[in-house]
Amino acid sequence: MLIVTVLFCILAGVFHHYGLTDLITNFHHLQDVIRQSGMFGYTLYILLFIVAALCLIPGSILVIVGGVLFGPVTGTLISLVAATVASALSFLLARWLGRDLLQKYVGHTATFQAIEKGIAHSGIDFLILTRLVPLFPYNLQNYAYGLTAIPFWSFTVISAVTTLPGIFIYTLMSHELASEGISWTFIAKLSIAGLALFMLVQAAKAWARFKHVDPSSRHECAGKCSK
Repeated sequence: MLIVTVLFCILAGVFHHYGLTDLITNFHHLQDVIRQSGMFGYTLYILLFIVAALCLIPGSILVIVGGVLFGPVTGTLISLVAATVASALSFLLARWLGRDLLQKYVGHTATFQAIEKGIAHSGIDFLILTRLVPLFPYNLQNYAYGLTAIPFWSFTVISAVTTLPGIFIYTLMSHELASEGISWTFIAKLSIAGLALFMLVQAAKAWARFKHVDPSSRHECAGKCSK
């Protein structure tokens, strides 16, 4: 646990010294820096996405910036690559630090217990459900799954596939808003996008019921993880 604490203290110090925390959380500042970086902007965007994920900072602002700066197609692809690499690195970091060591200190947490129980009972099906339905904070899942016995490539591929719909919709909507502003056309598209996400979540829940994914993990975590 000392290793983890020291690592995050070092990261926090570096981010504060170079102003990276403000860069990740300040939309307009982030947008200006990436736009002024030229071709290096793609690399900078991916690096910032990884930093945000490792520090448990939501990547939604980065997905929005990607849509505004890179457009719906390129923005979706680069955000998908960034999110997948970030998830994989968080997963490997947890696993490299040692499952036994980390489980000793975080194994009692509600998130880990729910995921451990879900994986033991339903395997890959539980991973798919939690990636499509926001039962736990997404970036926290990356670390928690690294402590389970799930294979790395199964985690990475499923994470990429299940993340794609949400990234595409957020990227497309942010690009449309930046290009056209708020209009009746934009509102209509936003409504359709919201309906599509809602239907995807409902389909994931129905699929989970069909596959008999243990619902007790969800109910237990719903109250505990929100605290």
